[in-house]
Amino acid sequence: MADQRVRTALRQTDERAPRDGAPRPTPANSTAPNAVGDRLSRAWLTHPLVQFAHQRRLIVFYQQLHTLLRAGVALPTAFSQLTEYAPDATMAKGLAAVSREVRNGQTLGAALQQHGALFDDANVELLAFAEEAGKLDPVLKSIVGHLVQVQQQRWQAALGAIYPLYLLGAFIFVGPLLGVGAEMASGSSIGGLYVSGLIQNVLWTGLIGAAVLGFPLLVGALDLVGPWDRFTRSLPLVSVPLRSLSASRFVMALGLANGAGLETVKGLRLAARATASPTILATLPAAEATLRSGSHLTEAVAVLGLLDKAELGLLSVAETTGTIDEALERLGRELQERSLRATRVLVVVVTALVTMVLLAKIVLGMLGSLMGVKHYYQQLDDLSK
Repeated sequence: MADQRVRTALRQTDERAPRDGAPRPTPANSTAPNAVGDRLSRAWLTHPLVQFAHQRRLIVFYQQLHTLLRAGVALPTAFSQLTEYAPDATMAKGLAAVSREVRNGQTLGAALQQHGALFDDANVELLAFAEEAGKLDPVLKSIVGHLVQVQQQRWQAALGAIYPLYLLGAFIFVGPLLGVGAEMASGSSIGGLYVSGLIQNVLWTGLIGAAVLGFPLLVGALDLVGPWDRFTRSLPLVSVPLRSLSASRFVMALGLANGAGLETVKGLRLAARATASPTILATLPAAEATLRSGSHLTEAVAVLGLLDKAELGLLSVAETTGTIDEALERLGRELQERSLRATRVLVVVVTALVTMVLLAKIVLGMLGSLMGVKHYYQQLDDLSK
């Protein structure tokens, strides 16, 4: 019954489309965008913090779209309602554009693909296939489940990185005390010295924080995403959690595509795009060529370099026995847990390094304070004499 209502909603949209042979209207935003502005916009939407906040909105959007289509609401009407209650201006603008393009005869997949960065490129590609195959209902449900898993993964990684923030608080609020003794000889008040040091530490923390948060935007604007991705994946300490995270997302997306009945080559491409890694996407043509040459999926996945031999062996056995859906689901959970463990190890190592730096600063500050106090009392002795 639900599938029938979804088909009804799509048919109501198709009735608005131009007949065969008639030219389709050109979307309003089809003009070529400014290259730098387009890269900066995409860099903003793929920024880790923006993605973290945007993911929840994306989940709500797909849940609401799924509910509306299951109820048989026509796509133009559904998107008009979604636009009216969009959570922010960026989402509202994108939904309004999709609604306009659907009313002008575009398919849902084609309309969403013009705003891939906003709605997630890999999911949009899967929706385009689902629309053609008449499987929007189950695929939308699977996409929601996949997005929830990815968001849980982000939350677990973020929670593991919160506890080292006490070091930052110690640097900002306790650090200025260490410099008070060294400056006492200048005749300034202790309160004035502390406030001065506090302001200096806050400014330094703000500048460093702005540089760290703004760096992904700079990399995106300068079109250096590919070189930066290759560089970070070559770092011994960072490469393990990055590889585990990419492998987890790849396997989850591959399971989603396989469950939706997507062609193997397209499913492999969609899963590779779900990693959002230019390094992995650069190896995708070779993996697709391996598949087209008649090789098995396991051999094509091996070309991407995401899974180790044990994981590839599990995938190979699943291909042979016809249990690939179950194997991908189990492997996805294992890789997700491994990526979280690797992230925790990275956080512990970084915390230890920061702690060592702060301890060195504390020791040097204490020595400086002792020398400053000694010099201060020597000056008092000289004045008393």
